Amino acid sequence: MLLSRKVLQRVLGALWLIDGLLQFQPQMFTMDMVNGVMKPMLAGQPAIFEPSLQFIVTQTILHLTAVNLFIGIVQVCLGLGFFLLPDRWVKDLVIASVVWALIVWYGGEGMSMLFTGTASILTGAPGAVLFYPLLGFAIYPRKNDGEGLLPRRYLRWTLAGFWLFGALLQLQSIWWQPGQISQTISGYIGMGGLDTWLVDSLLTPVSALTANIEIPLNIGLIVVFLALGIALTVVKREQLPPFLIASIVVSVIFWYFSQAFGGILSGMATDFNSGLLVVVMALAVWPTAAPLRIPVREQRERELRGAEETGAAQQV
Repeated sequence: MLLSRKVLQRVLGALWLIDGLLQFQPQMFTMDMVNGVMKPMLAGQPAIFEPSLQFIVTQTILHLTAVNLFIGIVQVCLGLGFFLLPDRWVKDLVIASVVWALIVWYGGEGMSMLFTGTASILTGAPGAVLFYPLLGFAIYPRKNDGEGLLPRRYLRWTLAGFWLFGALLQLQSIWWQPGQISQTISGYIGMGGLDTWLVDSLLTPVSALTANIEIPLNIGLIVVFLALGIALTVVKREQLPPFLIASIVVSVIFWYFSQAFGGILSGMATDFNSGLLVVVMALAVWPTAAPLRIPVREQRERELRGAEETGAAQQV
């Protein structure tokens, strides 16, 4: 594959490390973090989840500095571990990262709003942090064939499933209502920081444009997501690159226009959001040229001819 297991391990380590460092941004130690990141996840949550999520938010408010430091330290340690610890620790690191990712997904992302009827891959569903366990399973040592616990062909089908799931989410009633896609785009306008000049100037006209074509745009998104999901499922290995390129292009488009790069330059980001992770997954399943395999019989004939030529040369 294009990315070896070792390279993929370092990519995962870099993602955890950067996420951890983002927790040490000054604004993350203020109520801006609670009001801008955690409280919005409570909206529309089912009754079975809402009390526990509310408890997490309350405890975070009461112990904001300690909670934020703890989150940052854990994620920095995970990132450094994937870079610095010997290979025998990889299994333990993967298990720890999976457990931590699920904790963050539930308590920090509200399960990416999947049970509220408002989730979309445009907003980051099913959750950026859910991709970390997938990459972790892909590097989890299984045997000496370079594959992880999650073989790359299964990771490819997971990527296909992501796009099919994205099409399913766009069928929810909220995405057929006027202004929803436009509001998703405009929600990242005015976040401050470097986003002011990198993002705002472009998202403002795009948000205005999409407000007038919401239903056709949503239909187009469903068609594109379905096409990517089906293609990545059924095409042969050697035919994958064009469809992986398409997947990367679409991922970068919604990472920019509907996720604003996860607000990474606003001072309030906690991760890159899912757009970048989808790109990483596409690169992780990118096949390199398969080696030419010569049939055994043909190989033996070549060896015999080589031996005969060598013997004739020695006689001369």
